[in-house]
Amino acid sequence: MDKITSKEFAKALLYALRKFTNNFYEGFGQRARTILGDEFDYDQITLTREIYMINLWVISKVLSSETKILDELHKIYLLPHSNEDQIKRWLEQQDTEKLRNVLKHDENDLRERYTKYYADWNDRNGGEQYGLAMSMLEYMFNKGKPHRRFVGIDLTFEMINHILGMMKFIIDFRKKYEIVD
Repeated sequence: MDKITSKEFAKALLYALRKFTNNFYEGFGQRARTILGDEFDYDQITLTREIYMINLWVISKVLSSETKILDELHKIYLLPHSNEDQIKRWLEQQDTEKLRNVLKHDENDLRERYTKYYADWNDRNGGEQYGLAMSMLEYMFNKGKPHRRFVGIDLTFEMINHILGMMKFIIDFRKKYEIVD
């Protein structure tokens, strides 16, 4: 078992988060467009951002007792995923108020998703997370609003497989390291 700090582990998790997000987006985005058509207004940035938040939630769910790791992960996530060029301009102009507002908005979105996803997680049924999957689809494609099109099995099944697969990966990945701080 390798020894690693919470910050180093968080950086490794962020790398895994990016890989999971990109891999999932490649196939899922195209299938979703085929299934849903043009009925919903979403773009690559919105969809990718929502998948990131889903994956962050999965990591937080699996590692819920490891607050130091999660604090480091969220610190790393919240700043860099914003527009880096814009952040540099705001910092150069010493316009920290705009920067704070953007980061606060992102943090509020993440908190909103976490609250909804934890509420929809079904502890009694393990792999049967249809309500959770539908909520995730609602945020991805319809700004968090319910719609009958998300009730179908096609996309919900794929979301559930993604969630459970990522959970298993995080559990296995965590077992490889001893956190030393």
